[in-house]
Amino acid sequence: MAFLALYPRLSTIGFLIVAFAAWRIASFYSFKRKSKGLPLPPGPKGEPILGHLRIIPSDNPEFYYQKLSKELGSDVLSFNVLGQPVVVLNSVQAATDLMDKRGANYCDRPRFVLFEVMGWGMTLTFLRWGPKFRVHRKVLQKTFQKSSVIQYRPLQEKETRVLLEGIIKCPEDWERLLRRFATAIVMGIGFGVQINDDKDPFIQMAIDASYALGHGGAPAGTLVDFFPILKGFPNWLVRDRSLKFARDWRWAIRQIHEAPYAVGEKQSMEASLVRTLLAERQKKLDKGEPEEMTIEDIKGAGGAVYAAGQDTTWSTLVIFVLNMVLRPDIQEKAQVMIDAVVGPRRLPTFADRPSLPYIDYIVQETLRWCPVSPVGVPHRSLQDDVYNGYFIPAGSFVYANARAMTHDERIYSNPDDFDPDRYIPHSEGGRGEPFPKGQFGFGRRICVGQHLAEASVWIVVASLLAVVRIERCRDPVTGQEEIPKVELTNGLTSHPKSFKCNFVPREDKLAALRYSGGDE
Repeated sequence: MAFLALYPRLSTIGFLIVAFAAWRIASFYSFKRKSKGLPLPPGPKGEPILGHLRIIPSDNPEFYYQKLSKELGSDVLSFNVLGQPVVVLNSVQAATDLMDKRGANYCDRPRFVLFEVMGWGMTLTFLRWGPKFRVHRKVLQKTFQKSSVIQYRPLQEKETRVLLEGIIKCPEDWERLLRRFATAIVMGIGFGVQINDDKDPFIQMAIDASYALGHGGAPAGTLVDFFPILKGFPNWLVRDRSLKFARDWRWAIRQIHEAPYAVGEKQSMEASLVRTLLAERQKKLDKGEPEEMTIEDIKGAGGAVYAAGQDTTWSTLVIFVLNMVLRPDIQEKAQVMIDAVVGPRRLPTFADRPSLPYIDYIVQETLRWCPVSPVGVPHRSLQDDVYNGYFIPAGSFVYANARAMTHDERIYSNPDDFDPDRYIPHSEGGRGEPFPKGQFGFGRRICVGQHLAEASVWIVVASLLAVVRIERCRDPVTGQEEIPKVELTNGLTSHPKSFKCNFVPREDKLAALRYSGGDE
């Protein structure tokens, strides 16, 4: 009886194995014909049928790719996962050559079947190349281009003051307060909704969505991505952790699409992305013109702002706090500079940014030291290509390993050290190392919100350093300082795991919080 109960499952798996083997044989001969004798980029030895499925580590694969790139002496690596060609780029030069200069060929995305199960709909990050992608990107690029994000500075400065007041009152809640800041920015811009309480339900929604995004599995890298037919199978038949997780946490992803949209549509009187798109859609309908964006498109655009904007900003700020705990000397140096420019009776504003280049160096070093999306979301090549004598087949999944790029020893001295001084220009006696590239992606898939994200991080970094000292905790028994252990989460996004620290007010600077924050 037990065997009969298992029979449907065994039959299905057997069919898939036979079909897969036949497909692999056909693919082999097709490859030999198309490659014209050119080799694939180097990679480790794989296993029959599975290829490199069990060789690529599931946890933080960016470190494995970086190490292998050095061992094989190649910035471009190739893998085969159940017959799917995968290419990993480990240098800025390779990513620029392919994803920027040949962007038309590397602008597509794979089909993210697992993320479909999880509830990601019309979201720019995961859209395939085509008319929908172009419409979404045009809309979001217009909203978040460098000249446009200036209009959000008052909101960023206001929410930064709220953040500081919260940390002074409840320093132990600093992680949640940072999350509140990031959520307030995207809710204001995306939906015209204000966050008035650090216990606002939208903050918990952001935490839930962040957890789902960070623990659901690598995009285009799970069993259901390679065998989409499994999408409709029940959990008892397909015992795959990622698929079950996606189903269990679908509510969290759908929630960030539906709830903010509903509030923004009905309650918001402020200008916002969603209200602008709804108004434009209605104008077209009134004129009898075809709608460019459906309601689902608009929810997807808003969901993209909400999910990506708040989580990456929060993660980057956590990385900054960790490094201020680890490097009090850098913190003290920055505070001396801020004090000289800003003085004791106001908070920093964006008007101070040209006079505080060292804060920009800290922000760039935070982005470099721990890219929050270390291997990013894969691109997909549309046509066969040749690069440096290597053949890259059409349909390859192409990853840009931001971790390897931002820790490239050929570009950055002691890359594992957090050292903002590395960016001081040669003319000022510094090393003149370049700002990092790769953490926001490349080509036609580069993050449209990068300028807003950098501005949000800058104003928080400058303001926190102006008002508080971020210190190490001490053991209550021995009195010894506790140095946090650097541990990073694994997933599409990465950030330090929770650690202890103290936020101590700089008493002579607290007067700044009693003023509006405007210039005197």
